[in-house]
Amino acid sequence: MEAPHATDSAETVDPTDNNNSGSQKNTLRSKLTRVYSLMNDLNLTPKDFLIGFLRDEDIQFAIHRRFWATQTGWRTTVNVVHAIRDLVCKKNTGKKLWNDLILSEASQIVEVQKPPARAKNYYSSGSIKPELLTDETDREIREKHLVEDYMPFLFQLISHKLSKTVAEPFPSKIFKPSKPDNDIDSDSGFDSDKSNGEDDKDSQPQAKKLCLLRKNRVYVVSRTICSMIAFVLNRRDNSAQLANSLSVLACGVSNRVNKYLHYIGLTSSRRTAHRSLKELGLRAEDNIAEKLSNSENDPIAPFICIDNLDFEERIHTKSVGNDSHTFHGTWGYIHRLNSDLLTSVPAADLTLESYILAMEKIQDVQVSPSMLLGSEKEEEHWDLVLRSQIAKVLLEHIASPSDKTVKIHTSPPVIDEISNEKPDITMLKLMIASDNSAQGIGEVCAGIIEQSNLKPHDFFNRLQVLDGDLGSCSNVLSLRNQRVPGMNEIDSLSNLLTLLGGSHTLWNIGLAILELHYGNTSDSRDCGAWRWLDGLGIPFSKSLDKKDFTLMISNMEKIHEATILHCIMLVMGIQDRSLEDELVQIPSQRIEHIVELTVELFFSAQAKLAASKLESHKLSNLLRRLSDFASIVEGNRAMKSGDIGRVMNMWKRWSVIAIGVKKLRQYSIQLPRMIILINEILPRGLAKVILHSLFVAPGGRQHHFVAKDHFLENQNYWLKYFFNHTGKGTEIDRLKDVFSVNVTLELLRVINHTIIELISNL
Repeated sequence: MEAPHATDSAETVDPTDNNNSGSQKNTLRSKLTRVYSLMNDLNLTPKDFLIGFLRDEDIQFAIHRRFWATQTGWRTTVNVVHAIRDLVCKKNTGKKLWNDLILSEASQIVEVQKPPARAKNYYSSGSIKPELLTDETDREIREKHLVEDYMPFLFQLISHKLSKTVAEPFPSKIFKPSKPDNDIDSDSGFDSDKSNGEDDKDSQPQAKKLCLLRKNRVYVVSRTICSMIAFVLNRRDNSAQLANSLSVLACGVSNRVNKYLHYIGLTSSRRTAHRSLKELGLRAEDNIAEKLSNSENDPIAPFICIDNLDFEERIHTKSVGNDSHTFHGTWGYIHRLNSDLLTSVPAADLTLESYILAMEKIQDVQVSPSMLLGSEKEEEHWDLVLRSQIAKVLLEHIASPSDKTVKIHTSPPVIDEISNEKPDITMLKLMIASDNSAQGIGEVCAGIIEQSNLKPHDFFNRLQVLDGDLGSCSNVLSLRNQRVPGMNEIDSLSNLLTLLGGSHTLWNIGLAILELHYGNTSDSRDCGAWRWLDGLGIPFSKSLDKKDFTLMISNMEKIHEATILHCIMLVMGIQDRSLEDELVQIPSQRIEHIVELTVELFFSAQAKLAASKLESHKLSNLLRRLSDFASIVEGNRAMKSGDIGRVMNMWKRWSVIAIGVKKLRQYSIQLPRMIILINEILPRGLAKVILHSLFVAPGGRQHHFVAKDHFLENQNYWLKYFFNHTGKGTEIDRLKDVFSVNVTLELLRVINHTIIELISNL
């Protein structure tokens, strides 16, 4: 039994050994000569011998080849195959024949390796569930089965081609490129010479992220190709294609392009996508009813955020009874609160009874200015806010600290930060009822009750919080006042608690403040805010654009920081110099001193009083603008960071400012009302829940918060985009039944969070 082992050992002799190569070569050649002479005498060719040796089932031959297909003898088996390959491929004719042979063998492998033809991999458009789009774990399991169990050979072949690597002929795990070629993603912007020649610590994490991007790209492309082939072979293996068809539909891809994508196996047909959306819409309606009915038995019903939405059903070829119509609707979403937040407060504070009891005490509350004016602690925090804004501008544009003796803060201290847990949001069905009037608000409430499948008595016997803009809140109060005295809960609307949207409050107050300081663009001597826009190269107009509030707030921040920069340069005595590209190194104590002087000269009450006594009002107006714009900038940054304590401080300042601004008359009523309601009247548990639910982090990331009404505005944009780019006409019923309830699902497919996170880290 030692003979086979000796034979395998002899085959593993390295012929490149210089000490023994001559003797081994002569010995092997002499053996080959004797064997060939014997085969010649037996009229047997080497090919006949090898074929007979490998195929003969006699035990004496089977013993000699028992290690050929095992881990023990596989390396020498590969050497035999490679020796044949090297001999055949010496000439072009033989190379082509060898390639044809390998192609034939590979085709047999990929023919056998394919997903099983069973109903498990089939998703019908008539029974599709949202989990196909939302369940990442299930998607990863399907992809893993495809590339590891069903089509591993084809997947690894494509992966090695894309990564420019060669597969080892010995057993290994599924393909995972460890060192992908730098050219695999030529447009990634990665400088290979720089990364290889420099030992910069900052470049190493960058290189790792780029390698992860390339590795992910190779995997995604290879997996997608395998999925396309599986779908072309069997149209019932359609999980990825059905999801992709919804993605391209949401992206506005035309039907003509989708036909081509369907032809190559990347998507399902457009008809299938529309049927799937319709089915998802029906399931979404059931989900809405479940959420509104509070099936989870939370201590308080989910909050509802609403906003008005206008749409036009445009008819190109008009006729009698067939004309364009404009619909005034209301849309919103359901926000189910964080369970940890609800358990952190007494459940008794969240009931309708406790709310009504607290509201009955309003007539005994003595309203005083101190409720809206900042306390001593809040004024100290405001001083830190101003210092942080000045320090941020100084460190970004003028100097950097040369030491760490004094820590320079570029952001104010945290007061009350909200949890950044991803919110549980469910979109409502679009209602053809405008919230711009008291009557419309009543229709909106009826529409919400209809979607909840609740009886009116059950809906009005629980506390319901409504987030909306100023108009919605005013109309709810107007409708409630019209129904006084109410004989029952349904008539009195006493269960509705309205809250102002954070973003609409910021936008409207910011617009009013900007209009106050904008100035006269036709007067060349005017030094209003428009002059700073012109100096910064930002286009300005005689009237402010009220359609893009985000751009307006951004421009206000730029004006504010440019003004602070000028003030700092005046304090440092370098107002006549140009800013340099490189920051100047300054001791941290001097930076702190510059910040203190800037606050004293341009932000203090003494500076404002002294400026008001001057004959020219330019300096006084500048100092007022600095203070007003500072509150807008701080409010915007506090909302993004999710610090409701800082936001509440700004709301108090704005409620005082609104009293002196004619265009903010309604805010001078509603904003102080909400502040006093939250801080003084409502039960402490309910007040905490309200404050910690005013902002949400859609991506679940810190310092990426948005106000709930801002999130709804984004959904409004996507709803209009999907509706106008799907090529299915402009029927208002499809907008209500299909698109409005599925908008978040479509966004989930359009925006691949995994890829977004990888790219955003670069």
